[in-house]
This record gives sequence, structure tokens and C-alpha cells, in this order.
Amino acid sequence: MTKIGLIGVGAVGSSYLYAALNKNIEADYVLIDSFPQVAIAQAKDLNDAACSMANNGSTFKAGDYSDLKDADIVIITASIRPKEGVLKDRMELLTDNAKLLRKIGQSIKDSGFAGVTIIASNPVDIMATIYQQVTKFSPNKVISSGTILETARMKKFLSEKIGIKAHSITGFVIGEHGARCLIPFSKIRIGLGSLKDWLANGTITNEWLSQLNEMVKKEAFEIIAGKGITNYGIGENLAEITQAILYDRQRIYSLGVQLPKEYKHAGVYFGLPVILGKNGYTHLPKIRLDEDEQQQFDEYSKEIKETAIQVLKNLDVEITIK
Repeated sequence: MTKIGLIGVGAVGSSYLYAALNKNIEADYVLIDSFPQVAIAQAKDLNDAACSMANNGSTFKAGDYSDLKDADIVIITASIRPKEGVLKDRMELLTDNAKLLRKIGQSIKDSGFAGVTIIASNPVDIMATIYQQVTKFSPNKVISSGTILETARMKKFLSEKIGIKAHSITGFVIGEHGARCLIPFSKIRIGLGSLKDWLANGTITNEWLSQLNEMVKKEAFEIIAGKGITNYGIGENLAEITQAILYDRQRIYSLGVQLPKEYKHAGVYFGLPVILGKNGYTHLPKIRLDEDEQQQFDEYSKEIKETAIQVLKNLDVEITIK
């Protein structure tokens, strides 16, 4: 049976596991956490859930890194808690989580793991860069959740505004999972039309569109202000990514991936639409952005790359990106 490892079984990790269970992603799940009793308890609870389902043979157990040798996928959601208890900016977690990801990455590499890694620890793009540089795993097998959640939020707001189902909208948010994300409005399609059609009939306005990017950026912190964490959206997204890999869907998702040489600041992880399947991700042809969108993308990716390289130097990690 498929084996899936999860590092970090807090709110995000447990939401992922429950979403995967309800998507009927049948696997032997290995739960690893810095608090072993939590992993044991989560495994017991999830085994109860699996045994309550008619056609799901999934098993859950608390384990350690040695159990990951023959795993197909490892998901990392482990994170240091924000110092003030409430996250105000994902970059607050940078220094502590960088040290944590270096340790986790080395432990996973030492286990002999050769599968696909999915990273959701914030700031995800820099954490994916650090993890890949520590492990030297093939970049196409290291994925961050990237802007898949921003894409869902963009579709949510747009679908509410024009009164259609979110899945009827084709478009992606790109860039950083955070303040440096951007929406290429010229690439959004609804049916056979573009946003220009909805602007022409007055359903949406340019003023509303100008606010949409900020709405997407702020949504996480609106949720955090109300309940302290975001977990269900990202849990579902991680399960969707897992499913696409295991079933070799060859579908397009906006994920945190290593920018290829066609992009100005190649080497760093950043949000792009890519094809996802059993061997990880495959790049699409370079996106042709509008001039202002390309300028923003280049500025944002430069900032993330410079930060990632500085963190890697501080961690004394061999750097192979330039």
C-alpha cells in the first residue's frame, strides 16, 4: 500500500489527514511530531475514523524518521509557534523555521527517502528552498503549497461577485504565498470569455478588481484574527496535491516550485502554475505577463531569493543556486 509520512500533526497536519481520509486517499500514514504523545493520540483517533468508513483501509501510526525510507510522499507542516501567539506576517517565522527545516530535511535525507516532499511550513517558498538545498533532492520532487490557497481565495471572491461556481473560473495567483503574491488578471478565463466581458456588462468594476489582490492577501489574517489559525483550506489543498501525485493526474496547480532558467531570478522557490503528477512537477512554457505584472514578479522573486540565500548562508548550508 502507499505510504505517506507527515511531519507535524497540529491543526494543519491533522486537517490534512482528515481531508485525505475523506478523499479516500488510502495509505499507511506515519505521523511524526516533536510531541510523540500527540502523534500517538492523533493516530488512534484517525484509526477510529477510518474504521468507521465502509471502504477505507488506511492505517495511522506514530513513528520516526526511519519509517520514511520507503514512503511515497512526505508532507511537512511542522512549525515553530509565533512568538506573540498570533501570526501577523508569515516572515515572522523565518529564522526559527529555517533551523527547523534544516534539521527535518537532514533527518529525512538520512532515512533514505526518495519520494516527493510537500512543504506547508511558513514562509513556504523560502522553506522549500532551504529544504531542497539541504537535501539536494531533485527540485521537481520538492514542492511547496505555494499559491494554491491564494488561488482558491481569488476564485472564492470572484465566484461570489459574479454568481458562478468557483470551478468555472480558470486562473491562478502566482508569486509568494504571502504579501508578494499577484493576480495576472489578463490570464483569467470564465467560460469562453475574460474579465473584460464582465467589466463591460457592469457586473464587476475596475475599482473592485483593484481591491481583489489585497482581499486575497488579507484573507488569512482575517481568519487568524477570528480563530487563531488557518487549517481547513490548506488541509484540503495538501490533500488535493497528494491525490494529484498518487493518481498521476497531470493537472495544473499553482504551487511553490523552483524557478527555471527562463525566469530572471531562477533557483528560488516561487508560485507558478505547473503540471503535477507521480514524479512531481513539470514546468509549463514561461508565462507571458503584462509589463507591470512581469516587473512585480521579478521584484518579488528577487526579494525572496536574496532572503533565502542569506538564510542559507546563516545556516552554513552549501548553496547550489546562483
